Amino acid sequence: MLSANGKLSPAKGLGTIEFVGPLTLGRLAFLISLGVLTYVLHKTFHYPLKMPGHHGLEAMALLVLGRLSCTNPFSATIVCLSALTSASFATGMGHDASSALLGLAPGLLVDAGVLLFKNWRAQFFVLPLLAALGHATKPLIRSGIFETTGINFGSLRHGLAYPLTTHFCYGLAGGLLAALLWRITVRRWNRENV
Repeated sequence: MLSANGKLSPAKGLGTIEFVGPLTLGRLAFLISLGVLTYVLHKTFHYPLKMPGHHGLEAMALLVLGRLSCTNPFSATIVCLSALTSASFATGMGHDASSALLGLAPGLLVDAGVLLFKNWRAQFFVLPLLAALGHATKPLIRSGIFETTGINFGSLRHGLAYPLTTHFCYGLAGGLLAALLWRITVRRWNRENV
């Protein structure tokens, strides 16, 4: 109901929204939608950048958003699993083990890192750094696959250092962007709904 100042009253409006909470059906749907959005953006949004790991901007931003919104210890992994499942459905075939590892590694690393840093919500840079490290696992895994099977990846044609650096930087930028927007949104929401 509208009050005299034109705002919704907290009792009847959106004041009961909890930004952070346990894995409910609604939050599960949100995490799954973040994974689907990750895949859709990867396939449809093309940066003019020709650098390895540039999709880490949106992928790690969405991953961090999922991790911040849910207290479930596997929330980042759920986002990655949803993106991987979306890719499988879109291509009409399953992924091999290396693709699954590439897709799940960032979420697994972020979730494991959060378990190690008990006070991670109070430390602004912890989650973006975990996202950067998670995204940087991709060239590391590809390098391992190349060394063991000989399968060549174009991003590794000039060695490991360059793609490792760009993946880390793009993952960090995406994680920082999401963490900053999350912090601004929550503070503003709390200020308006006191």
